[in-house]
Amino acid sequence: MLTLLFLLACGGGFSEVQKVDTIEAYEAWIADNSGSPQMTLAEIRLQELYLEKARTDKTLEAYDTFLGKYADKGGELVTKARTEREAFLFGWAGTENTISAWEKYLEEYPSGGGNPGRKNRLEAKARIKVIGYQSNLDIGPVESEAVNLAEDPDGPLNGWMFTADVTNNGDQTITMLNMELQYLDGSGAVIETDRWPLVAPQAPGNLPIEEEWKVPVKAGETRTYSFMDTAPDAPGWNKKARLVPTNITFDGENDDE
Repeated sequence: MLTLLFLLACGGGFSEVQKVDTIEAYEAWIADNSGSPQMTLAEIRLQELYLEKARTDKTLEAYDTFLGKYADKGGELVTKARTEREAFLFGWAGTENTISAWEKYLEEYPSGGGNPGRKNRLEAKARIKVIGYQSNLDIGPVESEAVNLAEDPDGPLNGWMFTADVTNNGDQTITMLNMELQYLDGSGAVIETDRWPLVAPQAPGNLPIEEEWKVPVKAGETRTYSFMDTAPDAPGWNKKARLVPTNITFDGENDDE
């Protein structure tokens, strides 16, 4: 701020503004230099700085400030900001993982966003449905154990097995329950995720699945979730994980929209 005040008091030129390189400096220079041949460069850099601020702040308000100023101008940065805003709101809803958060996303992006948009819309609707039943799901702690991925008792421990007991305390039979396995760092933050169902007619990607995975989970029944894979690639994994249900289908329904 002191640098900016000194710059303004001395009637600093455009090169000095470029050295300061802040929103405040460019806005002050633009206000005092209408008609300058450097005006276009100043306005372009100011727009870039507002988008950088939105990316740094990581708030909806910062993206809305940028779009409020520049949406009518169009261009590549506006397109990127719109895409990033949608992705930010979708990610925020996933972190909050509440009905109100997902409804906010659908309210602002009723057709979904991203590419393709339909995938995000279906995810949001599925999350709302499963959250509505989640109080009936007793999900135990996730146990992690180093294993051999080829299930060779004499082989190297080159992977991990994750297991947890899940009890259906509701009054409906579950025919499909997709789960997100979240790998956690020492502070409990999610650093990476995998998805694998507790019960489903087929595996993700239409891969074949063992018959025991297809058996519905009846009311009052406990089923052990299990997933085996290599360790997550992201650094900082604390060998801890948790399970979050992402999609559910009950007996008598189908899993289409």
